[in-house]
Amino acid sequence: MRHLDTLEKVVGVYLAGVCDETFEYEGRRYEPKPLVVSPLLLRGHTCPPMCGACCGNFSLDYLPGELAAKESSIRSISISGRAVGVLSDRQHDVPDRWCRNLERKTGRCRIYEHRPMACDFELIRFLVYDDRVMLIQKLYGRAWAMQRLDGALGAKCEMLPKDPEKVSAVIRKLRRLEDWANHFGIVTRIGSIVRWIETDDCELPLRLDPKPFVMTAAKQVAY
Repeated sequence: MRHLDTLEKVVGVYLAGVCDETFEYEGRRYEPKPLVVSPLLLRGHTCPPMCGACCGNFSLDYLPGELAAKESSIRSISISGRAVGVLSDRQHDVPDRWCRNLERKTGRCRIYEHRPMACDFELIRFLVYDDRVMLIQKLYGRAWAMQRLDGALGAKCEMLPKDPEKVSAVIRKLRRLEDWANHFGIVTRIGSIVRWIETDDCELPLRLDPKPFVMTAAKQVAY
């Protein structure tokens, strides 16, 4: 049974997608790319009972100051050559494919009010291309092939139209991601995204290019 490490997604996809300066994670270098923020980011989604298609036995990860799952313990990861602590329940003792916190009779999450970062950020997606990254909220690309708790295939979630409550939820999630970036010392463009959302002028996509860099005799300097 495979036990995925969702920090690979939180750091290597989420934070890499919004970073504004180069950083390294566990020996891999991440360079900022142009970021396109779709107005569809501001939608919401349903999470019907008796689905659980996305509730696998992957790692449940939190910042040290967050209310974490009780099985969590501190672990150290490397960000740009610096050791940083994260609270994780890696679920290595879970014998099947489902998260230990998924209630099997109802298909509901027992820790929803203090869900880990990767779970909280669904269904926000970073679509990574050679020349840009797109930030959007959309259904899973292979939702039809995802196994549900009842044994059938097909995630039950559906997209919902934008409304003030859903916009507030997106802002909250982005600010939580910014807390993660600050904990890791990663410079991001999240503040610009939140300001764009708060202007309520989000009919057209937002494009954010990385900060330009110049070379000096001593070192590379961002300005």
